[in-house]
Amino acid sequence: MKDVIIHHRGNVDLELDAALLLYRSSAGHVYATQHSVRIVDERPVLLPGVPITLEGLADFADLAAKRTSYRGFVHDRIVYVAPNVLAWWVPACTRRVWFRSEDAIGERAGDANHPPLVFIVSKSGWLIFALRENVRPGPATKMYTAPYYNVWENGEICAGNAETPDSISPDSIKAFEDAFFRSRFTHPNNTRLIHRRGGAERLWLDLLDGAEFPIDRLISRSQSLADVIDNLKLLD
Repeated sequence: MKDVIIHHRGNVDLELDAALLLYRSSAGHVYATQHSVRIVDERPVLLPGVPITLEGLADFADLAAKRTSYRGFVHDRIVYVAPNVLAWWVPACTRRVWFRSEDAIGERAGDANHPPLVFIVSKSGWLIFALRENVRPGPATKMYTAPYYNVWENGEICAGNAETPDSISPDSIKAFEDAFFRSRFTHPNNTRLIHRRGGAERLWLDLLDGAEFPIDRLISRSQSLADVIDNLKLLD
């Protein structure tokens, strides 16, 4: 086993106190035992274990959650939260965007109308999707392609040089949104971003000139919000 290095602010002496052993069957069943530790010849030795109780497991999970998960008031736009996964929606709005592209848009910035959106961040990626209805989405809500430059076909955002938050928590929602909208949109990463003549290039030229967003032109992804999140769980 490699040495375990624990970083902590200040000088803290840590000694091995107990261990949890997890057993897993091929069918996915999990069994856990808790072992006390005795120092023998200056080396820690695990003593015989006892089955861990639900109460003991809950205490352990609660202690771990204090360090690994968010505790606080829930942001009113969050639609899903789990360790290292966060999804929230953004109602339709008018917001400033910046372009630096080689097509007809060129280098240009301005206020534009945006469709309702869903952002999903996890350890494996940073995604964005559009919605047809300007209401809070649920698990069965259908996802649509977000017609933005720098977004891949699967919805993953190409961050480029945008600075994104180091942590995934409700407190980082504004920072993720700002990192996306304040980035420079440079080129389409998807050949089909919107159902309309002229594609995404014509769409954003019109939006920068004050046009309403054509919600009915969004491209369906044949996935629900729950489908997208389940796929992320498989990747993690």
